[in-house]
Amino acid sequence: MNLLRIIGAVLITASTAGWGILSVMQLRSRVGSLRTIAGALGVIRSEICDRLTPMTQLVRTLSEQAAYPASVLFQNVADKIDTLDTKPFSFIWNHAVKNTPELLLTDSEEQVLLELGQSLGRYDAKEQAGAIAYAQRRLDECIRRAEHDRDANSKVRAFLGVAAGLFAIVILL
Repeated sequence: MNLLRIIGAVLITASTAGWGILSVMQLRSRVGSLRTIAGALGVIRSEICDRLTPMTQLVRTLSEQAAYPASVLFQNVADKIDTLDTKPFSFIWNHAVKNTPELLLTDSEEQVLLELGQSLGRYDAKEQAGAIAYAQRRLDECIRRAEHDRDANSKVRAFLGVAAGLFAIVILL
């Protein structure tokens, strides 16, 4: 009976510690996600302004070449881009942003991308470049906040995972 309790205690502690570690990994992944999106916006800006690449071609290229998870966003846009005759690009973009949970965006970060979608493919290259630059500045601020959140909360979340396991063991034993 004692061995069963020890095994149970180890399993509880391991699972709650795993929860804490997964929480820390999510904080890190969110920073990486925001960086890949910001990098992709830089590519979009240069392609639209310098090369005048059509939006349909651009999203298909980014779906293949952008880093994960931004590539998933552009794949979701590329999957629906053929409906551009019946739906505006902003609708396709917004739908893709809202249906790409891999991006790990907060509501304010998602809002930056949704607002950008109102300008992409709609105005001339100069106006789109301005909208992209504005979105990049806002994303840079989001990245700084996410990095601060990661740095401030990583140790706490990891500790809470282990502490929750130990607390559960004390209560159960």
